Amino acid sequence: MRRVQYVFRRGAVYWWRRRMPVQQRAGQASNIEISLRTKSLHCARSIAAEVTRSSEHLLHEMRQVMISAEDARRILTKVVISCSSKLDSVVAAEIAYGESVANGRTMDIVVGWTYRLFAAQGITAQVGEIERQEMMAAGLDGETIIMIARAVATFRERGPIPPNRNRIAGLLKEFNIPETKVNMQQAEQLYLRGMAAALLNPSRRWTGLRDDDVLLAQTALLEEARNPVAQSLPFDDGGAPIAQVPAAQIDVPVQVRPETPAPVIVPETAPVFAEVEVDDEVTDLDNIDDIEDESSQSLVDIVTAAGNAKVTLGEWESKTLKQHVQLAKLFERFLGHGNPNRVGQNHLAQFRDVLLKFPKNYGKSPRDHIIPVKEILARAEKLPKDQVGLSRATINRHMNNMANIAGMCKAYGHSWESYDGISKLRAKGRGNSENGRPAFTTGDLQALFGLPIWTGAASDGDDGHAGGEIVHDARYWVPLIGAYQGARREEICGFQLDEIIEFEGIWGFKFVPTEVRRLKSEASKRHIPIHPELIRLGFLDYVAALKQAKHTLLFPELVAVAEATPMGDVFNDDWQKMKEAALPRAKEQRKVFHSFRHWCNNEMKQAGVGSEIRKDILGHLNDDVNEGTYSQVARLRLMEAALAELPTPTSGIKPAKIRLLQQVVSHTPRKTRKKTSS
Repeated sequence: MRRVQYVFRRGAVYWWRRRMPVQQRAGQASNIEISLRTKSLHCARSIAAEVTRSSEHLLHEMRQVMISAEDARRILTKVVISCSSKLDSVVAAEIAYGESVANGRTMDIVVGWTYRLFAAQGITAQVGEIERQEMMAAGLDGETIIMIARAVATFRERGPIPPNRNRIAGLLKEFNIPETKVNMQQAEQLYLRGMAAALLNPSRRWTGLRDDDVLLAQTALLEEARNPVAQSLPFDDGGAPIAQVPAAQIDVPVQVRPETPAPVIVPETAPVFAEVEVDDEVTDLDNIDDIEDESSQSLVDIVTAAGNAKVTLGEWESKTLKQHVQLAKLFERFLGHGNPNRVGQNHLAQFRDVLLKFPKNYGKSPRDHIIPVKEILARAEKLPKDQVGLSRATINRHMNNMANIAGMCKAYGHSWESYDGISKLRAKGRGNSENGRPAFTTGDLQALFGLPIWTGAASDGDDGHAGGEIVHDARYWVPLIGAYQGARREEICGFQLDEIIEFEGIWGFKFVPTEVRRLKSEASKRHIPIHPELIRLGFLDYVAALKQAKHTLLFPELVAVAEATPMGDVFNDDWQKMKEAALPRAKEQRKVFHSFRHWCNNEMKQAGVGSEIRKDILGHLNDDVNEGTYSQVARLRLMEAALAELPTPTSGIKPAKIRLLQQVVSHTPRKTRKKTSS
């Protein structure tokens, strides 16, 4: 049988392996092995041919002349000096606005180690056991190591990794180095190493150990010794100037002023600090005359840097950072520039007015985030009136985020002319209901829970006709939990099974942030009893069935194909169909999933349940000092009694034997939604 080049079999599976030269050290080589994931020799032969062809391209790139040691040193020096200079400016701003030395030093170390890991390991960098040992050996404590691990994940997901390709290409062009794949990769590593080196020298910024200052002082004094600067003429008591002795006539002892002072050695590649810039590219400037007036940090730069710090410190989720960065980019497009020093209250008011002219569906298309604002407004002019203008809630969120952005600019030393009036640009709420949404009525819920989903459907795929089939899935449980627990949609959809616990003889939900869903606020962290009606309908049996099926999520079928899609958004498609079927006027009445929450709160209030108990159940902040500061969270039995006061619009539903979705039983991933043909 003819042998297939570079292919071998390991067990029953075929693999491809080839020795690849490594040019950094002569004579060194490395093996690359790839599983072809097939047991068929015919398939392996076909796949291997494509892999071999790709490897030839890689070999060609690796045989290119790589960056020389001298050029590598010059690139590294440039990046270190530039980064250090910029860090000096950042530190000055942080000190001016009260940043503590300890926090500043810690953040430099965290970000420095993050860049170091990416330089060594590439985009897949992680903090493993070996890395932890190295960090501990370097004197880092456990808390700092945890922060570094978080920063690595954050930088990879939302941060400056990989570095801007144009910036790396600019470095190669500056030193006349060919822009090959290998050279780009090596230059990227040098760039990250330079950033890490600058950051991991915190004593330079935070303890005042400035060797460069000492060097400059020595240079200046030696230069002064060679060529004394003429002093201003002193006067004697009579007002006549005292005659000056020419410098050449001054008899200076040899030991004080040697004829040939020792030269100060400064590397060729270390130019004057003010002339060094790595990211000196200027883009999207409408007028070249504006370059001198542009800030060295744009709004987006500031928001990205400050937001990444908040994510690293655990103050923000990555979703919050993304929202602020997108808003900063939109504001820059609206302004026509990104200079934070040229923003005032009038610009904010004009920005709010423009948002009221945007199409309601703004942001649904990726193009919305890159096209000019005038194109967005032109599109809105062609739409009916009821499809124009962002919602009140969206306007308020944008104004809140603009206030955050203004604070970030101030912290980085770029105070806006005025932004005290941002709060006055918020839309006022309608009525007393939270977010302006009305509550469901008990009659609404009776109509909703009368659908075949809860009473019995004709078949698994036919919820529109009555029958005897009941499937216990997200459609069945999420609205019930929304009504009887008053929880938010995303809180419910993202539940993990280990958040359903028994404590002091009471089964309850424990709301905590997890890797699959975040909470709205710190007050949203809570532990509340499971309503007895859910237990009557078999909720605990449903949880047991999922555990037996080796699941960890309460609703595994809501895991989207796209990792970034929230589970609540996946459920929303089914929810809209259910709501339309049972409550055809719900859209007109502005009733949404959040209306469950209002129903729960209102019914407890009407039953005489105190506000502090209701806030503990709903995850609201207790504003009153007596309620929020001096009172403990209500005991589970108090909350259990409060929830028992709710009406039971599902009292007519009979418990059914627990039946899971087939895709949940078989652990089948969710399929991509098919596109409908027009």
